[in-house]
Amino acid sequence: MKKLILPLIIFISTSGYAQKKVSEGSFGIGFHLACPQSELGDINYDDGFGLNLSYLSKKFPYKSPINFQLGARMDFAHMQTRKFESIILAQDDGPLIIGDATIKAGNRMYGLFAEGRINFADETQRVTPYLSLLAGHRNYTTYQVLSLNQPNYNPEREAESVTERVVHTKRFHYGGSLGVTYKLNESISLESSITYTFGREGAALPLQDITREIGSNEVNYDNYQTVKTDILLINAGIRFNLFKNYSYNPPSNNNSTNSYNSSDSKRYYDNSSRSNSNSGSISIPRSNTPTKKPLPIKVKSDGPKRGKNDNS
Repeated sequence: MKKLILPLIIFISTSGYAQKKVSEGSFGIGFHLACPQSELGDINYDDGFGLNLSYLSKKFPYKSPINFQLGARMDFAHMQTRKFESIILAQDDGPLIIGDATIKAGNRMYGLFAEGRINFADETQRVTPYLSLLAGHRNYTTYQVLSLNQPNYNPEREAESVTERVVHTKRFHYGGSLGVTYKLNESISLESSITYTFGREGAALPLQDITREIGSNEVNYDNYQTVKTDILLINAGIRFNLFKNYSYNPPSNNNSTNSYNSSDSKRYYDNSSRSNSNSGSISIPRSNTPTKKPLPIKVKSDGPKRGKNDNS
């Protein structure tokens, strides 16, 4: 019995209220294949695989067949790695390093953009084609990770590996996306698109141009080139539509109608018809409950009174 009390109270307290959903934009997450283009592709810069996140505002104007959204987008891609093993490390003034090391060289890309999206379908459509315009910046980084192969034998070292940024380029990018969304339900949509951004010239170093001379422990990163940094992203993901709920109590005419039509609220009934103008009789509805006769109001007596002229 006690388990039913709380749900019953909640139901009673909320039964008179309705929920209204108002769109508050959407949040998207997806994966993409990153393909270098133009001069960046000509030098065989490595392809990559990455993640993108985006936020879009609610649509303006709402429920229009062509509407507009503002938002922001972030994308990241890991552009493969290359290893150089059996690196003999130079000894410093501290304890000797036991064993050798491995150098892992890799490329990665990061972009941050402002986004404006034009949708070519209203809110009720299941399939929505769209066009996005992007403006922001994109980074290309070549990094090196040096890791000890026998870290357990070198406990005096502060870290087992050291990461360094070797070549780094940050350039302005602009472009757009062409895609389509498919609405699964009111809250979730599938999304697919192709994104292309044009970039200014910057330093880029393909993994194939990172070299190590035979018999040497040094890895050479001097073969980078200055090229246009265009890139193509093939995206697929999911979008979550965000809503804000409002509770309100809709007006009801039941109470006023019932009170107006209730027989108890009417004391007299006019039974005369319009055709019988001489009839002005008014009937009082009879009730099965017997009425009590009104009782007179009396003042309680406080005993016999003596007259004015009574001298006894």
